Amino acid sequence: MSTYYVTPNTFRNGLYSGNCYAFGASGGFTVQQGFNEILLNKPDLLQKYNVQDAIQLQFSVRTLNEKISILKDASNFNVVEAWFDPISEKLHYDSLKICACEFIDGVNLSSIFSVGRLSTLYSDFKYTVGAYFGDPGGFASLFSMVNEFDINNGVFDASAFLQVINSSTFKMNGSFVSDLSGYVTISDINNTLDWVVDSNVFRNRNPALHNYGIIDGFVAGDLVFIPEGFTISLSVDIEPETLLPINNVGPSFLNAIRDKLNWTKGYVQRKTTYSTTNITQTTTVPILLVLTDTSVQNYTNFASVWDVSSNLTLSGSPIANQEWLAISLSTTGKYQTAITASGDIYISDSFGLSRDIAFNIGSAQSNTVSISFTGMHQTASNGHSIYVSNDFGQTWKQTYTAGTSNVYVNMSLNGQYQTLVSCGDTVYTSRDYGMTWTPITDVNSDIYNSVEAFPTAGVALSYNGLYQTIVTENIYISSDFGQTWTNVSYQNDFDDRNWQSVAMSSDGIYQTAIENGGDIYRSSDYGNTWAFVNDPTVINKTWSHIAVSATGQYQTALEQNGGIYRSIDYGVTWTLVTDQTVTGSNNWEWIAISSDALYQCAVVNGGQIYMSKVFNYVINRHPCICD
Repeated sequence: MSTYYVTPNTFRNGLYSGNCYAFGASGGFTVQQGFNEILLNKPDLLQKYNVQDAIQLQFSVRTLNEKISILKDASNFNVVEAWFDPISEKLHYDSLKICACEFIDGVNLSSIFSVGRLSTLYSDFKYTVGAYFGDPGGFASLFSMVNEFDINNGVFDASAFLQVINSSTFKMNGSFVSDLSGYVTISDINNTLDWVVDSNVFRNRNPALHNYGIIDGFVAGDLVFIPEGFTISLSVDIEPETLLPINNVGPSFLNAIRDKLNWTKGYVQRKTTYSTTNITQTTTVPILLVLTDTSVQNYTNFASVWDVSSNLTLSGSPIANQEWLAISLSTTGKYQTAITASGDIYISDSFGLSRDIAFNIGSAQSNTVSISFTGMHQTASNGHSIYVSNDFGQTWKQTYTAGTSNVYVNMSLNGQYQTLVSCGDTVYTSRDYGMTWTPITDVNSDIYNSVEAFPTAGVALSYNGLYQTIVTENIYISSDFGQTWTNVSYQNDFDDRNWQSVAMSSDGIYQTAIENGGDIYRSSDYGNTWAFVNDPTVINKTWSHIAVSATGQYQTALEQNGGIYRSIDYGVTWTLVTDQTVTGSNNWEWIAISSDALYQCAVVNGGQIYMSKVFNYVINRHPCICD
């Protein structure tokens, strides 16, 4: 055996080091050890505020969510409709405004916890007036009612605050309150909600109970702080002296104590101006909104009071009686589009305060129209052609020519998914905002034959277009955007009915269908099973149309040449509207309800458009239009 000399391996301090000889081998062992995720250091998007001097009051979380297009069910927990992009995980609206009228609508006596620093508002002003006249003594005797000057016995409490914001008149002779004005803005909602969800700073988003996200919006227990939330000016005029010498030295008296009359403490500001003819004291205090599931909104008068909607065009000229056939509302009711038998399309962007003709699609008794969640996307048909608008009804273009008879159309919340039923023909679906249409051409299919044979129909879509229901002689449901349809009539023990119309809640769970000459049926399981509404008020009526709110709780049905019927319990029980404005034998054609149920419109063939609004009749003042 030959012997080779090699440099020995280096071994130092009990360890091999450097290059060492060793036997070669293959393979190996693997193990993985994980560590806690290294998180981004997100800045606190909420500040801490000293709220001691703030007006603290409860405010409906539902109101705020509806303003960013999030609607929840009756429990105010589950989202049934939201304008939310799942790809970017962002809400469409990143800010909201609460205007004065909405603030008034959302506040009552029990919702006011504290008036904060305003508790001494009236006593402070009384002190200022007294000091002006040199009380005690001074020159008060030269003016009448100085010693009797008082406001609400010097008490400013929750009741006084409510009187002020509602423009109530005080008992003191000659006093008045101007209308509340202004608005509050909440901005950067997406980023702030993202931080609130991750931090659970309000301790009201327990991830063990629900997978909270931005789509859930505001939640009861959230706080909203408005540093300059409420400013009130108290003012009293003083009759000027006409004889010399001038005895009114009040301004000098107040000037001596001006530090007590003009100051800033935290978020509270006080400014007092004075002259020989006036004393004005202005106070600004913050507001703390404590969001709550309890809603002040009173829907008990839903659909109970009606008015003739404005019959003026945008130019101010009146609209005569028309053969109105259909009307559709955006989710807030701001955008409204109606169509006549002559083909005129009337649009409104002012909650129906004015309307103007935007286009004409031709004369037909089958003219119909439907608009999207925002009002941007609109589709109309005359039974032969389909017309589409993507700019709030301003301009229209024809996208399809087909159909032979009565046409009914509906669309998803964003307008992407649309379904059109052409009686005597077939069903058409669109997945691209009405730009292209695909008909059901299988002549052997049940739904094809039913639509082809029947003169009446109705169609409803959920907010995302996933759930769809068509009623003709049978009821057909789809849970795949209208690609396939199932006849559920046989399993519900009814067949060959003259179904006239169907409407569903935004999530598709609650659905209500009406027969042309019969009864009302309702479903609470996406249309799979249906129950007869055994309410004598609505049995054996000749129905023309029905509409429901986003949650499904509020529903309105029209009786042809009859009355308007309303339900506030998901269609279980019904009452006849007794408002004389809409009683009698009106030839009702169509009804549409805004998602939040605050607005609804019904049209009469050969008459006018009628509107019902929840709040304007509760507080008896003119509507406030807020963007």
